[in-house]
Amino acid sequence: MNYRNPELLEQLAGAYVVGVMRHRARRRFERICREENSARLARRRWEDRLLPMALSLPQIEPHRNCWTSIEKKIALAAGSSRPKWWQMAAAAALVGLLLLVGRLTIWKPPQWQAMAVLAPASAQPLWRLERSRNFAQISIQTVGSVALPADKSYELWILPGGGRNPVSLGVLPRSGQLHRQLNDTQRTLLAGAAQVAVSIEPLGGSPTGLPTGPVVIVAPLSKSS
Repeated sequence: MNYRNPELLEQLAGAYVVGVMRHRARRRFERICREENSARLARRRWEDRLLPMALSLPQIEPHRNCWTSIEKKIALAAGSSRPKWWQMAAAAALVGLLLLVGRLTIWKPPQWQAMAVLAPASAQPLWRLERSRNFAQISIQTVGSVALPADKSYELWILPGGGRNPVSLGVLPRSGQLHRQLNDTQRTLLAGAAQVAVSIEPLGGSPTGLPTGPVVIVAPLSKSS
């Protein structure tokens, strides 16, 4: 199984975070995350997607009559037979899954809007950059052949203007597509920026938080709303 395949990693990370991955498979994926940065990033993207939904679940206080009924049923079950640990675990997992499925069925994916085409001067485009309507996420689609030494990465930067330093939007993929959640600073700067840039950095991105290698692409951003 090719764990460097971006689509496969997204599927595995989704199954892991949602909780439908079984014991041996979970341990194997955790080992992959320790060894592969791309796997860790895929898991983090899924956690970023689902955590806001989990935190937004309303706190519902059951009616006191419900508690009375629950207590009676528990007492009756305790008097007849003690539930096995796996029964309680299965019940808890089922409740959690139902809550999550309920959130997922009403969650709508973002509507992507084109922002930029990233291409070196006088060369074919390499990536297409899109954003969600509220600038909370960006989508990066590889559209060309990305040639780069194994020990280097392309990194995407916001150019805020006004003499301010570039702000990283992360490492660009060599193939496939990825979605990236933005923090508040990135969202604000990207919404007001006129350009983005791409630099060549050490593998995994700049160690300083600023571009350290040559800037090979500067692209204007679309102002569509």
